[in-house]
Amino acid sequence: MAEALKEASRNFWAERRHAEHLRAAGSDSTMVRATSVLRRWEHLAQAMVDALVERGVDRSWIQVGRDAQLPSAYGLGSSPWDLVVRKDGVPLAAARFTQLGGQPGSMNNINNRIQDLTSAAYSVRQHDDHDFQPYLGLFFILEEDERVNTPTRRPGEKGTARSGPSRKQRLAETFAQFHSDGLYDVIAYVSSTSEGNPSLYEPRADMTIEGFIEGFVNRVLSHSFNSLLKLWGDLTHVPLHLDRYREVIREGRGVKKDYSMERVPIEEGGQAAVFRATHKNSGIKVAFKRRLSQLENPSARMRREIDIAELLNDHPNYMPILDFEQDHKWFIMPLAEATAEDKREQLRETDHLRELIGSMGSILAKAHQQGWMHRDIKPSNMLLLDGRWTLADWGVVRRPRGQTTKVGRTRHFIGTEEFAAPELFMKPHEDATAASDIYSLGRVIAWALTDEMPQKNVELLPPPGPWRNIVRAATQQEPERRPQSIDELLDLIDREFSEPQEPAIARAEALLDAANSGESGTTDAFLEIIASNPDDYGLYLSVLPRLQPKLAVPSMSRNSRQAIALLRALAKHVDGDGTNLVQFGEASRAVTWLHGIAISVADSDEWDLLDESIRAMCEWDGNWDQWSPQNAIRPWLRTLSGDVARIVAPALRDHPDSARHFSELADDRAVDLGIRQAIRAATERHQ
Repeated sequence: MAEALKEASRNFWAERRHAEHLRAAGSDSTMVRATSVLRRWEHLAQAMVDALVERGVDRSWIQVGRDAQLPSAYGLGSSPWDLVVRKDGVPLAAARFTQLGGQPGSMNNINNRIQDLTSAAYSVRQHDDHDFQPYLGLFFILEEDERVNTPTRRPGEKGTARSGPSRKQRLAETFAQFHSDGLYDVIAYVSSTSEGNPSLYEPRADMTIEGFIEGFVNRVLSHSFNSLLKLWGDLTHVPLHLDRYREVIREGRGVKKDYSMERVPIEEGGQAAVFRATHKNSGIKVAFKRRLSQLENPSARMRREIDIAELLNDHPNYMPILDFEQDHKWFIMPLAEATAEDKREQLRETDHLRELIGSMGSILAKAHQQGWMHRDIKPSNMLLLDGRWTLADWGVVRRPRGQTTKVGRTRHFIGTEEFAAPELFMKPHEDATAASDIYSLGRVIAWALTDEMPQKNVELLPPPGPWRNIVRAATQQEPERRPQSIDELLDLIDREFSEPQEPAIARAEALLDAANSGESGTTDAFLEIIASNPDDYGLYLSVLPRLQPKLAVPSMSRNSRQAIALLRALAKHVDGDGTNLVQFGEASRAVTWLHGIAISVADSDEWDLLDESIRAMCEWDGNWDQWSPQNAIRPWLRTLSGDVARIVAPALRDHPDSARHFSELADDRAVDLGIRQAIRAATERHQ
């Protein structure tokens, strides 16, 4: 496709040197022909024009030579560009052709040449209208000979010592820096010989002629389509609920000057800011979202938001994109009425909260079906638009498997920690699933129904009722324990609010026999009922202790967070519930059951569960002094050593009223020293 440009480059220096020889001959005819050849860069530019046209660029958009001008606003009195591509007055791209000969003296100009190229690009990049940045290309052709490949001297080298990079290498490093710094978007760096049968070289695979043309074509052709075509196809595809924005959509062309924008943002984060704006032609109020940095991550985030708009823009619960800039520097949305944060009080009402979660579920279901995961669901991203809830800010959305453009770009944590699922703190790219977004919805429900802001890795549950069970299920630590799809979550919500519920104690009683027979699934369900009703005194004191500890522990180990909450709830019942007074038999059963749990978890090295069960046991024993369970605990304490003893001793030390019940062990040298010291200190304090 770029063969003519390659051929012109191959012959560039050979024809130039021949022309210099003709001009030195001195005749008028040879002088004219030589001068024409010496302006050979124009031939390169024309070959580039042909290559662009061959690939679909309209020839009328391309200007070369003296006509190749960028607007004066770009800071240059006269244009140093040899080729400019414009469409509808907008400068889409510009290219600079320059060369460096290999003859003596030519290399002395290398620093001046680099400075000139830097200044030309820098003046364009400093254009601060935030409207449009043209795509800049540099075509550099070097004369290939021994001099450009000779190593240079490093500081301190003398004589024949030369270990520095050659001038050819130095230029390559400079051009790579140009690209890294964002001065030039694409660079062709080539060299050719000047003998009769010249050769063409492309020293770097990332600076080839083919890549140079491809970059220009992709840029120019991408801008020949407006945002209407990308997002909607045509106006017949704009849904009725967006009819009031039809004029904005119809006229969308990615030009910032189509909007007047307030100076102070209504929202600003680390990556982007949102401003109130007005579409000038229609007077429609919109939101203008502009990225704050030219770095790769903010650009990629905004590009993801625009990409997913192609899939979701027509959904009533998606905050649509109406217009956007082709370099992903900004886009236009409708101006929302409020966020979920603004409506927190209203969301305490069941109907309003169900409407919000149903709306979020609807848009997430469509995204999940196509393999997209939002990963940053939180109240500030839930926007009220024309009376319906929409989900916005898809900047960290995970693309479908196989479509990720750069794994790791979004760091090792994604989302907002108060609402993000635990797996997004560890492997957000590999482990993000629909269950991750479901976790965040559960956290939003808990936030709406409490006066608290969720804390990272701290369970937050609403008061007892249907929402509490829903949140508990949605915010399980392990993704596989949550509802696995939006449909499952919505079905759970429907069941909790529509099915008459038996009392928890009746449901637990119904499962108890099967749980005691060793059915692990039944045991899980039994313990979930217990944990879901932490204030139910009868459930904890009459039903739970009848589950065999050795059968309870495997389930507790699988869901240790739930188990710890259950053990702490049991400890809190030590004084009754204000209505029910603790009976001695109940206290004895509680201590015995907790001791059985402690024995089993100690045998399986479940240290957190051991700590919680021992402390709950000591709490009950210290308050109720039941001899029967103490007679079982005492010989067990004599057997403890190592890690188990190191956990039990502090628990006894923190519960002296329990520790003194085992005073006869204080001087028993067969007992672990830490346990003896804890018991001795409690006994001496009581005397």
